[in-house]
Amino acid sequence: MPSFDVRFIKTVCDDTGHEHRACQAAFKVDAVSLSSAAQLAEADFCRQKGVRDWTIFADSMELRTPPALPSAWGG
Repeated sequence: MPSFDVRFIKTVCDDTGHEHRACQAAFKVDAVSLSSAAQLAEADFCRQKGVRDWTIFADSMELRTPPALPSAWGG
């Protein structure tokens, strides 16, 4: 089963008006597909924050498949 790295991101402005992306949570999800990983991540994030809608705390969600480890055999 593939693993996905998940980050929930909130865009915030600093005192000069410049936008910055702030990570609200980051964790790993094991799921059979990208869409399944998104659903699991949303549920986990909401459970952690005690809310029904993750967009209260974040503007976007990033899902990435971790890079493959280099072969131990070198080829």
